[in-house]
Amino acid sequence: MSADVRLFRAEDAEPLTALLHRAYADLATDGLNYTAATQDVDTTRHRVEGGRCWVVESDHTLIATLTVSVPPGHGIRALTPVAREPHRAWLNQLAVDPEHQGNGLARSLWAGALDWVRAQGLTAIGADTAISAERLVGMYTRWGFDHVDTVHWAGKSYDSAVLLHQAI
Repeated sequence: MSADVRLFRAEDAEPLTALLHRAYADLATDGLNYTAATQDVDTTRHRVEGGRCWVVESDHTLIATLTVSVPPGHGIRALTPVAREPHRAWLNQLAVDPEHQGNGLARSLWAGALDWVRAQGLTAIGADTAISAERLVGMYTRWGFDHVDTVHWAGKSYDSAVLLHQAI
């Protein structure tokens, strides 16, 4: 498989939304109402505009993505002091098309994002995900994240683990 990593472009909004829906469908089936599972194109645009977004493209199809927000978004800053610390970034909308999961795409995007975070002089990167999404929590733990807080987003069916990775 030939795949290219590049920055998000405006024309990616619709295919990125479709990718997010595919990638989060299994979590939605498990009763976890992640925003990415059903968000509209305007929400995708808004979330991307809040950070730096990378996509992986193969055969003119988006197959993976990751967004890093600096500073963390207002919503997470309102929920936890972890996101209000200076020199901190936040990982958002990490997604890999189900047909391409297990091929190291998420890990590759994460490594690139971590390099970028360090190059910006930031000292830590946070993330949040459903505590019950054990596969995701396990992935973040393997990547060096620690569970440092628990929050509950309004309207969500789950509590979220607030995870932190020291970037330095």
